[in-house]
Amino acid sequence: MTKYIKKIEELNLFKKVQKGDVKSLEVLFDRYYNVLCNFAYLFLKNEECAKEIVSELFIKIWQKRREIIIRESLKSYLYKSVKNAVISMKRKEKKTERLMEDSDLNNPEFITPETLLLRKELEEKVNQLFSDLPLKAGLVFRMKRIDGLRYKEISKILNISEKTVENHMGNAIKKIKVILDEHPELVKYFRD
Repeated sequence: MTKYIKKIEELNLFKKVQKGDVKSLEVLFDRYYNVLCNFAYLFLKNEECAKEIVSELFIKIWQKRREIIIRESLKSYLYKSVKNAVISMKRKEKKTERLMEDSDLNNPEFITPETLLLRKELEEKVNQLFSDLPLKAGLVFRMKRIDGLRYKEISKILNISEKTVENHMGNAIKKIKVILDEHPELVKYFRD
């Protein structure tokens, strides 16, 4: 019976968050931050990354509070969100590793101060490209191309239709193509 009461209490607390009550968000943060960090650490073995994932989760909860629908318990939602964030981070790391392995800039024969500077400049251009995309289009593009999620998964996570996901992806690709015409050296970062 107490689990049921606690579940109702948490859902009421979350409803207050959805209405813009910062204090309720702080209560949730205080209640779950450390346990979620410990949970993330089990997968990542990196305290800073674990803290970053959990902090970003609470930021997203606040930003998307009106769109979030809790189907089970809030606790389950939080743990699943952390797990998904860890999976996304791992996918991104693997893709980055593959890109870096494919790059001539990582060949030990070619590592010089100039190639290190060139690699840094390329990474800055890619980061700038992502930051120049409209928010939703950039988010959808990252989730699809970097995190490897399907349209259906993205649709569920962002709580938008698959058609809307496709539209955002199309907008992102159009903008990226224009930039790639100007900077062909970035093409390898966008290969499947």
